[in-house]
Amino acid sequence: MHDALDRLRTEAVATAASTVVHVLPDEGPQGRPVSLIEGFIPLLVNFTDEDKAAKGLRVFADGAPPPVPQHFSAVEMVRDHALLLLTGESGAGKTSFARQLAWQIASGENAPRMIVRNEAGDTAPEMFDIQNLVPLVIDAQAGLTLETLIERRLPGLCTLLDSDTWCDGDAGLLLIVDGIDALQAAGPQMIDAVRQFQATTPHVRALLLGDSRIVRDWPLPADLPRYELLPLLASQRRAGAPEMPVNLLSSLTANPALFGARMEIQPQTEPDSEQALADAWAGGVARQLGIDPMVVTRHALAYVTGDGFEQNDTILQRLQTLGLRFSTLLAANELHLHPPAEAVALYRENPQAFEPLIQNLARRLLASGRPIAPLIEPLLSGPDDMPFHGALLAAEFLEQAPELRQHVLPLLLSVVEEGRLSAYRRERAARTLSYFGDPRDLQGLADIPGGTFTFGSATHPNSAPAHPVTVEAFRLGRYPVVNADYARFIAETGRSWKSPEAHDPERRNAPATDLTWHDANAYCAWLTLRWRAEGRIEPHDVVRLPTEPEWERAARGDQPDAGDQTIVYPWGAQFQPDACNSEEAGFNRTVAVGLFPKGRSPYGCFDMAGEVWEWTTTLWGNDMTTPSFTYPYAMDGREDPDAGPRIRRVLRGGCFSSGKLKACTTYRGSLEPDGYWRGNGFRVAVSQHSP
Repeated sequence: MHDALDRLRTEAVATAASTVVHVLPDEGPQGRPVSLIEGFIPLLVNFTDEDKAAKGLRVFADGAPPPVPQHFSAVEMVRDHALLLLTGESGAGKTSFARQLAWQIASGENAPRMIVRNEAGDTAPEMFDIQNLVPLVIDAQAGLTLETLIERRLPGLCTLLDSDTWCDGDAGLLLIVDGIDALQAAGPQMIDAVRQFQATTPHVRALLLGDSRIVRDWPLPADLPRYELLPLLASQRRAGAPEMPVNLLSSLTANPALFGARMEIQPQTEPDSEQALADAWAGGVARQLGIDPMVVTRHALAYVTGDGFEQNDTILQRLQTLGLRFSTLLAANELHLHPPAEAVALYRENPQAFEPLIQNLARRLLASGRPIAPLIEPLLSGPDDMPFHGALLAAEFLEQAPELRQHVLPLLLSVVEEGRLSAYRRERAARTLSYFGDPRDLQGLADIPGGTFTFGSATHPNSAPAHPVTVEAFRLGRYPVVNADYARFIAETGRSWKSPEAHDPERRNAPATDLTWHDANAYCAWLTLRWRAEGRIEPHDVVRLPTEPEWERAARGDQPDAGDQTIVYPWGAQFQPDACNSEEAGFNRTVAVGLFPKGRSPYGCFDMAGEVWEWTTTLWGNDMTTPSFTYPYAMDGREDPDAGPRIRRVLRGGCFSSGKLKACTTYRGSLEPDGYWRGNGFRVAVSQHSP
């Protein structure tokens, strides 16, 4: 047993020492290779201390702005989850992270180290304090089972892990499965196999790594923890290469692969695009090897497409070091010399795999003054969902090729409204619609009938008991109030709004957030006058926040309480991961409204589970954990609009970081009226009177 584990430790250390992450150009004609141990920059994920605290809806006292959030590191996510999926864009450093983490564990380098946490340069210690753990890194391969991959990596290990010696011992195994995106449609089966292996094998932890562009299209288990690797912050790059020129800190080098490539070319070079950076790198390699740069690009095209022509091992190794994202930039330089039909044929063969290649080719064509319509238009037709995938690919180029808009934008609208493709791709479509003008009526109102319905639930003490409540008919926003509409209010009133996304053209159709209860009420008062003047509502109608019962009526309809084990969602009693933007969706941020049509409420309201916590008029009390105003609901002062500033107001629906236990129709959250963060917003109600 000890011999096998020692072998894994030794190999992990040797692999990290021999892995080159970039080549410094200033020491000899071939440059100086920088190993993973020396050149690795700790990676951060899309989860912050603010996100963690706000699961309990942290308060920012006296209306003060929140501190700059500090991101958790990928190492800490592995430490805190026995099973974890980490994704990242191509070139995000997933494989380097796997090897560096294996080295860190195998070499015993577990002392805390200070790492950069945000763009402000704040630092905090990172610690991986799990003792007696052994790393095993395997690469996913199509057609091979998990057990086969493990046995190929270390024969006899599966038998060892099934033995009493292992079960009774104190050693643990971290299984790292890299490159699950390479499995394409078989990826979910590998995830299931790893989950089963981790759950049934004692002392085993597991980490899955994959390209977010591929993995996000898969149906993922709702209870699988997953986070995304962030691009390198400028503060991280500055800390990782303090002697390098300032131009290394541009957004061009936020991708770790591009950062590594940039460090390989001469410091005085200042490429202004990813394509220019790739060309400069290819030129440098060509000079080192005494060959034509086009030889390098031909190798890149062969590497990306899997062409089996005889390749120069030195060029291939350099390309493999930087990965597919970088190689695709070079491959497009070669492909743009070929007829567009060749690229179209590649794409139709495997749209997911070759989408980045076609996008880079279109950029090359535009840079050279050539039209892209012959490349793009054939992608907007075909069987099944092919036109919708093609429209997403084309979305980036609608400014440079406006003639494509009449074909592309209707397809993107269908993606969003009909819930086509994955949530990740719907979000991409919605960003383009936002930029060019989302045609949906995002201020639309749903008619909510009056009547008596079941209010509350036995699934949480603060929501119990379930009991009948009667509400009058009213109207409620089909969507949460979005950035574009709240921005008009700000422009007219001059009210302060600290949201970093307030005027992002790709986020106009996302919920307005970072809003206090007072902000929401002020908007409602402004909108009342505006809509009356426009004739959208009657002169006696009032725009306001919904009461807590009104909100729940609109969310659940006539669904009854089904006991303390059954949570009620807007769509029914069974949780569906593709019905809401909850923690299970994996975004960890707001997305455009209406992206989850499967999750519509019985009366046609979108996003009433997840997305953003929504303000109501109803009071909670002073204590964050226990409401002063309990159920049954009564007119006992809980609808007092003039309650003091320390009396918390009820929030409903959960948000993007809420799990399925909270992102539902009955769970009650609360926040002080001056509190705000990026996970809470509101929607409007319309009736003939105030509550």
